[in-house]
Amino acid sequence: MKTKLSIHGNKNKTINFFMVLFFIISNISYSQGVVQGFVKDSLTDVPLHNVNILIKSNKNKLLDFTFTNSKGFYKKTLPKDYDLLYVEVSIIGYKKSVKVIKIIDSNKETYILDFALKERLDELEEVYIEGKKRPITVRQDTTVYNLEKFKDGTERVVEDILKKLPGITVGENGLVKFKGKTVTRLLLDNDNIFDSNYGIGTKNISSDIIEGIEAIEDYNENPLLKGVKSSQNVALNLKLKKGEADISGNTELGLGVDSKKYAKGNALVVSKKAKGFSSVGYNNIGENYSPYNFVSNNIDISRLSELSQRTSNLVNDNGFNSILPDNRVRVNNNFFGSLNALYKLKDNLSLRVNYNLFKDKLIRNESTNTRFIFNNQEININTAENFIKSPLINAGAYELIYKINKKELLTSKGKVDYQKINSASSGFNNEDLFSNKTTSRDVFFNNKIEYTNRFKTSTVFQSSIEISSNDLPQNVNITTDLDNARQQIDFKKNTLDINASLLSKIKKSEYGIKLGYNFDENFVNSDLQGISFNNQNISNDVYYRISKPYLNLDYNHRLGQWNFIANIENEIFNISLIDMNLDTDYNNSFYTINPSLTIQHKLSKVSNLYTGYKLSNQIPDAQNVFSGLILTNNRLFLNNDFSFNLFNNQSFDVGFRVNDFYNLFQFNVYANYNYSKYGYLSQLNINEDLSFSTSIVESVNNKNLQFGFRLEKYLHFLRSTLNLNSNYTIRQYQNIINDSGLRDNTSKNLFVEFKIRTGFKGTLNFENNVFVNNNFFETGLGNSNEFTSFQNDFSVKYIKNSFHFNINTQYFKPDLKQDISGDLFLDASIRLTSKNKKIEYMFKANNLLNQKKYRNINSSDLSTTSFEHNLQERFALFSIGFRF
Repeated sequence: MKTKLSIHGNKNKTINFFMVLFFIISNISYSQGVVQGFVKDSLTDVPLHNVNILIKSNKNKLLDFTFTNSKGFYKKTLPKDYDLLYVEVSIIGYKKSVKVIKIIDSNKETYILDFALKERLDELEEVYIEGKKRPITVRQDTTVYNLEKFKDGTERVVEDILKKLPGITVGENGLVKFKGKTVTRLLLDNDNIFDSNYGIGTKNISSDIIEGIEAIEDYNENPLLKGVKSSQNVALNLKLKKGEADISGNTELGLGVDSKKYAKGNALVVSKKAKGFSSVGYNNIGENYSPYNFVSNNIDISRLSELSQRTSNLVNDNGFNSILPDNRVRVNNNFFGSLNALYKLKDNLSLRVNYNLFKDKLIRNESTNTRFIFNNQEININTAENFIKSPLINAGAYELIYKINKKELLTSKGKVDYQKINSASSGFNNEDLFSNKTTSRDVFFNNKIEYTNRFKTSTVFQSSIEISSNDLPQNVNITTDLDNARQQIDFKKNTLDINASLLSKIKKSEYGIKLGYNFDENFVNSDLQGISFNNQNISNDVYYRISKPYLNLDYNHRLGQWNFIANIENEIFNISLIDMNLDTDYNNSFYTINPSLTIQHKLSKVSNLYTGYKLSNQIPDAQNVFSGLILTNNRLFLNNDFSFNLFNNQSFDVGFRVNDFYNLFQFNVYANYNYSKYGYLSQLNINEDLSFSTSIVESVNNKNLQFGFRLEKYLHFLRSTLNLNSNYTIRQYQNIINDSGLRDNTSKNLFVEFKIRTGFKGTLNFENNVFVNNNFFETGLGNSNEFTSFQNDFSVKYIKNSFHFNINTQYFKPDLKQDISGDLFLDASIRLTSKNKKIEYMFKANNLLNQKKYRNINSSDLSTTSFEHNLQERFALFSIGFRF
């Protein structure tokens, strides 16, 4: 192991003392002046402490040295009889800098030399390790993975690698978490080209071009906030392999039986002025390489930060109901194209642009049998429906970043998103035939301008203005033997937010104050033709406006091993609701306070305790204020019995976490409790032909208690990872079914997941995942339902040189207590790579047992439903890929 110059230990201190004394005695009588200045971080202007200041001759001979103090200042007497001197500045983690002093005037006493050092991330590892690299290296807020210790050769894209790294989890919607914290950005060599829509990168970037992955905690996208404001955000930085060409990529083409097709191409461009990634693909084999998902109800990660700015899609929002993986139920005809680029127009000006095009045709055939039992009443509903859903998305985004100077930054960030969904279905509801056509057009616009000024070393001023608009017209046409119903809906939402913030850090305390104004207006218009009901409105004309000035106070203080994070949100609401169906309008103003407190205690370098409390006062959403009926499909009507009340939500959490990357061990045990005094009470009126769902703002006393733990251990001598994840949830809630009156309900859920994955150096490896999910529902009347689902995934991988063989089995049983047989799926693939790794051949066979339908059972507090749906049937496909 090599180390840099060290002054630790008594012996070294004695030697260094005599060296300094020698230099002082040797040069004091000959000194002709001094050199002095400050050393700071080039990006943040934060002073750097204990920086080495070396004074050398033109022959690289060391003449004298000193160090910077806590303020980054240094001062040193210059030796005499030299016309040329070199001042070399260095510290671990930064690039070395050298400046020259030309001695022209021998009478000059002081030379001012200031240094701004640039951070050096890619060379730090050599300071700590030489020879065999550790699987994981942690330095400050950055965790570096040595990918060769975790890869087994089966990885195709970045997401495949992430799923094998300790501390990292990947959700079904592509959302990545590191040590339980949400990953907000995916960087390519420290550049952000995807923004929040990073699923495009994880699902498409080839694993072959990635040399390393870094997880960066306390990540601030704005560099001027570094060292002033702590963050819970995490960024993943993909380190590209050195020596890659300016343009690199891969293409794949595949053909199979029954007209199965697959084509995909990716390109990565890297230059001094630009960096970009583009992807285009088509398939009808059930795959999805985009961040958009219309099969399940998962929200794509790019929309998570926009939920408060978007309105509701009542007719085309739901996905298809299934517990199976999406690629088994997705019968598709999918095209996806994406362009993502970052241009450095000038040294201080850069532009990021993103464009996505998504088009699909999804086919679904399903039948359901639902049995309702309550109040000694039984209702049976049998339905069958064949769907065709055709979504189309055009989405563009940009970000302009202007570095005014080292202390000021101006950004402008915007997005335009157009989404159109056409759905057509036909079937029967209790032997009554129907056809259903729905159309929705979702147009979303957003733009934010932000100015940041770090006018002091530890103080930042920030201001921003953000506007957004969302227009979502929706139409439903239902045709039966008796009626022809036409439902027109138009939801609109406009928002404006203006704020200014002052952030400061003093020693171990961080302070933040934000003053702002938020404006939110909503329009709900609907009209139903072809159906009428006595004493019930079938149209809506609603205007709902919320405006509020707000003041947020943040405080973060570290005291020894303790960390205290406090936040107080002060809001003054001004509410106006005009509903043309009601006799009176609602207008009110009130003040709310939303405090939160988090306490963390560091037990050791790798473990900590944490607890927190949060009180939030929320107001009803626009989709829960209209009073007239809205038809959403062939049998469901929605409306609201509205009365204005604040939703007073309180939450408590406590936990213990271990993140020991040196021993590759992760452990987290936690408990949380949520209580809501007011909320939405669901009133459901059901008969064999129609269902009416009414949302009532009422005192509900909803309670939710959850316990859980997660264990992850990487056994390096076996190249194996063990994962055990479990949680138990108790939920108490209320509802009304027909004339039941208020029902008190309790649901209990136990989820257990166990995974083991080997990574032997030999040719054979395996992976096994077991999932058990138990659900129990009980009402205050004594009625109960329970079901337990079971899933086991097992795969075997054989790899020898360039030959890869993989076989995968999945077994699903919807209820261990029912006489429904389980379903077994079998997939296999063979991959062969050329010696130069430029050409790849693959044979892929899915659903070899040709399971054509899947049957499942679901239970709730009011019903038991058995349903079945079609699957992606058996296919075999041969593909060839080229890398350039």
